[in-house]
Amino acid sequence: MSAQNVKLQSPIVQLFIRPFGKPCIVITDFREAQDILVRRTKEFDRSKFICDVSGGAVPQSHFCMPTNDEFKKHRKWVQSVMGMGFLHDVAAPHVYEAGLDFLQLWEQKSRLAKGHPFNASEDIYRTTMDAVWGIIFGADPANSTTKAQLRLYATIKEVDIPSDLNAEAVLPFAPYPEAVQSFLTIIESVETSIISPVPVFAHWVLRQTSSMKKAYKDKDQLIGEEISKALKRAKGRSEKDRDVKCANDDFIRREILLAEKEKRAPEPQSRGMYDEILGFIMGAHDTTATAITWGQKNLADNPDVQNKLRAELRAAHADAAAEKRMPTFQEINKTPVHYRDAASAVRTALVDAEVLGHGIPKGTEVFLMGNGPRIFSPEFDIDDSLRTQSCLESKDKVGTWNHKGMADFNPERWLVGQASSKRGCYRRRMANVELKLLITLIVWSFELHKCPKELSGYEAIDKMTHVPQHCYVKPVKLTY
Repeated sequence: MSAQNVKLQSPIVQLFIRPFGKPCIVITDFREAQDILVRRTKEFDRSKFICDVSGGAVPQSHFCMPTNDEFKKHRKWVQSVMGMGFLHDVAAPHVYEAGLDFLQLWEQKSRLAKGHPFNASEDIYRTTMDAVWGIIFGADPANSTTKAQLRLYATIKEVDIPSDLNAEAVLPFAPYPEAVQSFLTIIESVETSIISPVPVFAHWVLRQTSSMKKAYKDKDQLIGEEISKALKRAKGRSEKDRDVKCANDDFIRREILLAEKEKRAPEPQSRGMYDEILGFIMGAHDTTATAITWGQKNLADNPDVQNKLRAELRAAHADAAAEKRMPTFQEINKTPVHYRDAASAVRTALVDAEVLGHGIPKGTEVFLMGNGPRIFSPEFDIDDSLRTQSCLESKDKVGTWNHKGMADFNPERWLVGQASSKRGCYRRRMANVELKLLITLIVWSFELHKCPKELSGYEAIDKMTHVPQHCYVKPVKLTY
């Protein structure tokens, strides 16, 4: 979309993206986007476009709701799993365990590939799914999808590989467990809505197929069983004695507390609770995996950045380096490494509004792009008289990047704070924990070599997220 802003040389353009539908607005100016997201929340709210795209899969998740009382109720169910206690004590061990399996997987794939590049996206997505599955349900890691891959590769001594060392080594995959596959089928179905000019109808048609009906049935059966287990763990215990072994435990605990406060019967088996659990998996699995796929591509293509990050990790975890071991998840969580810790959004106009001197009618979808001018190229010159007073007052709170090399991969310039709003991504803290742990383990254990040009392009496709078409790796195991 942002290509149209560049083509027309304007920070704000109007596009017709659906037949017979209203035009949408595309904005490629960071200051204006931040103003809308953070300070103009009474004028712009959760996008109807997002609800149309995701609502077929999780219609009663807070992700698809406007900011109303029902939204606030659902946020109360899920908000405490973003507390640092849960993230460090419950979530981090699951992520770390999945990460260690991931390292073993790449060792085995490297053994079979014999120096050839191999596809890495499936490995990364399986790893984040394993991590999230453990976080939400407290699942036994012995039954993870990555463990299934390792068991498969343990039976394979070698595979047919091409003579050209730059050609891909095609390696087999173990099938997903049926329960996990049901969730993935539903998550991947959102792509149908994204690419359709009539997303709601397209997803409704898809849901009538036998495969989708089976996926929803299997998904509901598993969630129902896991909620029953959580209720059993909570039964007969006081609030302070209730163990929280997974996010599901905490969701149910919060619903019991809310019901007591509101003097009503708890509804742990409600459709809303089911959709929050699926929505949690959708958000925590897909977005993190996508970030890591882009991250490993950029690190492989920028060895100087990769080497600097590895040096900082070793310096920050000096004890682990000296003892020639992996840093523990506790060490990774508590140690800041600024070089490591360093998007687009959509909103719907709630009222007739004005942005950069242009009238925005009520109900218009506004796309706030994170991949255009001011991010990858110099910003547009905008007269301050066109900006709101709140935008002008916050001018000095966020700096601007040096125009030279703006499109280059340079993590140092990202070391700034993040503004937030009540519609900000509530899973951001968990995503940060996942990224810290997994990126640390990858860079600590492997040197990522650049893949041949035909396997390392930066073309992308839009699914649940903006994913690279090519995600291949040539990892070399490091020894210390």
